[in-house]
Amino acid sequence: MSKLSRRQFTTSVAGLAVAAPALALSRGESIAQNNISNLYDQSDAIDLATLVRRGKVTPKELLDEAIRRVEALNPKLNAVTLKHYELAYATIAKGLPRGPLAGVPFLLKDLGVQLAGTPTTGGSRSLFGFDSKRDSTLVEKHKRAGLVIFGKTNTPEFGMALTTESTAYGACHNPWNLDYSTGGSSGGSAAAVAAGIVPIAHGTDGGGSIRVPASACGVFGFKPTRMLTPRGPGTELGPSVMSVGHALSRTVRDSAFLLDLTACYEPGAPAAAPGIGKGYFEATQTEPRKLRIALNLTEPDVKMDSEISKAVLATAHLLEDLGHSVEEATPGINHDELNHTQNILMLSEFSQGMDNLARAIGKPIGSIGLESLSQAFTRVGLEQSAQAYISACHVAYAAAARMARFQERYDIVLQAVTTTPPPRLGVINAQPDDTVDSFVTRFKKYSAYTHLFNLTGQPSASVPMGLSTGGLPLAAMLSARNGEDALLLSVCAQLERAAPWFDHRPSLSI
Repeated sequence: MSKLSRRQFTTSVAGLAVAAPALALSRGESIAQNNISNLYDQSDAIDLATLVRRGKVTPKELLDEAIRRVEALNPKLNAVTLKHYELAYATIAKGLPRGPLAGVPFLLKDLGVQLAGTPTTGGSRSLFGFDSKRDSTLVEKHKRAGLVIFGKTNTPEFGMALTTESTAYGACHNPWNLDYSTGGSSGGSAAAVAAGIVPIAHGTDGGGSIRVPASACGVFGFKPTRMLTPRGPGTELGPSVMSVGHALSRTVRDSAFLLDLTACYEPGAPAAAPGIGKGYFEATQTEPRKLRIALNLTEPDVKMDSEISKAVLATAHLLEDLGHSVEEATPGINHDELNHTQNILMLSEFSQGMDNLARAIGKPIGSIGLESLSQAFTRVGLEQSAQAYISACHVAYAAAARMARFQERYDIVLQAVTTTPPPRLGVINAQPDDTVDSFVTRFKKYSAYTHLFNLTGQPSASVPMGLSTGGLPLAAMLSARNGEDALLLSVCAQLERAAPWFDHRPSLSI
């Protein structure tokens, strides 16, 4: 790297707990003789599905174990808010599809998707008691893969915060330290994966909502290229069209394999993502070519905790050691303008969603039981003009074009996910005297980096990079060109092999 000395790199690595026993990518028979709990702990989703297929374990045994873990851990974590145990057992009894992940227990985020016969509340009291009539397309694909859906995970109201602390369900606690946030809005899914309840869980990301919780809980989080996975129905009340659904997982290969099974163009979608179906799992099994990587430590201009910067520098060092070219470079994005643009888009679409909800319930927006912050979001969103919305769209398009030009020179952008390790609960959540501006300003001081890639649509991932001196997870964010999800997954898997995290477990786990 041209602008960072070898001494800076050496210093950056010191003290970071990134080493762990290597994750074997084919365990199968060696763990089949152990008891079910040990087997479950030592397996990712692909391993569990392989053992089911070989008759070493049954789907019911795996579901029993997953439920046992929920009942043991959830009183402290508050990660799983809706339990669909009977439905899951009935699904197994009826016979699972012969999908490649048949028998693997799976949790949905309580936002952005529908599971027929169950509620999706979006973390809001306003939707208590309303059951979905059909499955979302993404859930149909989960079922076709053979995943056994047995519950839904905690999320802030309609995903509009980067910490999981709703009035409806209460705070989700970080399994590494229960006094700290899991991030949001896929905080329940991140906590469930980190604590070992499931090896992989559904999440959505409209401004960092997969990557921020993944970084906070020490798991892998992948936001695909926008529109790469199906959105409807069930996303009408999600944060915005910038959101994309996928997963948080313990291994990169699980995330890639699930993406192979879910990526598609959905008829009626406003656009199709480039590069659909390009062998995501296969990409994780081979080394990537030599990549040119832009290390961005200075844009946007926000204060970064020293341990975060050390983790990002350690990642840069590791990438260099793996044969890639890394140099400091920034795309020159005006983040003040970008933040204003995202607010207009997010709040306009949120207020439209709340108006749709009120019409469906048959009550005025003010009487459907929204949290005070959601009420403020709705009010400000309804004040936006069509002209302001269209202007914001054009700013987003311009940012995407600038990023595309920047990435003509660089294959990957490396930077932080958040400015600090996970904050304590209550620090970045809505306060009684908050305005929309004060709330957004505060949480973006924590997560200043992620939302750019929602506006530009580019794939982006949070990769675990050890622990802070306080014992909380650290991470680095890698992002690629639109449609180059396979390349991004390949380099993430390379990092996983070089600095494994599979055996890093929080204190609250089984």
